[in-house]
Amino acid sequence: MPQTNFQKARQLSISSANCLNRISPLAQCSICQQVCPEHALSFQDEQWTAVNCSLCGLCAMTCPTQVFQIDQHRLLQHEKEQPLNLCCTQNGTAPAHALRLNCLQQFSPLMLLYLLYRYPKITIYLTPEQCQQCRHHWYVPGFLQQLEQYQIPAEQLQITTHSFEDPQPAVENQRRELFRDLFHRTEERSKKAVADTVEKITATFSSAETSTSQTEVFPARLPLYALYVKKQLPVYNEAQLPFRMMECTVCNFCGACTHICPTQALTLQEKEAEKQLLFQPELCINCNLCQTVCMQHGLQWDDFMTQQQFLQTPFLLAHSPEKICSQCEHEFYQWPASEASACRFCRHDSL
Repeated sequence: MPQTNFQKARQLSISSANCLNRISPLAQCSICQQVCPEHALSFQDEQWTAVNCSLCGLCAMTCPTQVFQIDQHRLLQHEKEQPLNLCCTQNGTAPAHALRLNCLQQFSPLMLLYLLYRYPKITIYLTPEQCQQCRHHWYVPGFLQQLEQYQIPAEQLQITTHSFEDPQPAVENQRRELFRDLFHRTEERSKKAVADTVEKITATFSSAETSTSQTEVFPARLPLYALYVKKQLPVYNEAQLPFRMMECTVCNFCGACTHICPTQALTLQEKEAEKQLLFQPELCINCNLCQTVCMQHGLQWDDFMTQQQFLQTPFLLAHSPEKICSQCEHEFYQWPASEASACRFCRHDSL
């Protein structure tokens, strides 16, 4: 193959509009600053700036709303439907046709799954000893362990190293069991809706300018959901994913959580004379804004979900029929159901 003319990024791209701290002042998120080894990031006047950034990729990997990007946008503009070969710019043993990027630490497993949605196969060339000697000190075994949770067949994602005899035993086992325990989703309408939604969102995300002042948060789990639905990845029903289920213990259906959710993972729906609070885990980015704004502290995380549960979306978290307050005569809703005939405001006034 000829040498690619792909050019790696030379600076950190920042989309401050996506920051949780701008979406809600209650967020107080600082994970990017906590992981930055150079202490290069500062947030003032609702804008992020980076000084003396080493492009290690930790902020890009950990930020749930894609405020920080390094090489991702350039990769998304690369030719689709062709195998993707990636390596660090310091890797002298990788093939000449591999795309030489800044530190591969910038990729979370979900970001790689997004690339896998766009490209038929990804090969990553790693030299773990070199990674440990690098100033970024990327822990490659931890990265491989994270990938194992998604059980990606080796035919689609190949990790090539020069220091581990068997760097991906779990993935190799999945290769032999590719067609075992497949979960067949038969709802054709849902399949088409998911495919159309993913195409629309991914197209918007890949073409977005980093200087935009509008919030455009990409639901990072959505490509994984699409890969399952389109049967491009095998589904092992009881295998756990690193995503927790949402639980609602009390709700008055005020809509604060659904209003602030940056990806519409939480929605309110009126159906058959009742209100329903629905949760779509494939859209959730685990930002915790919903829990922060809930006045009744009724939202919390439950156990990790299985792959089968991940596909059984949306989940009904709470529901309530319309009730008329015996005192103020206004309608109200309450979960869990109770015998109370007055709304919570009138009940509070009567205490």
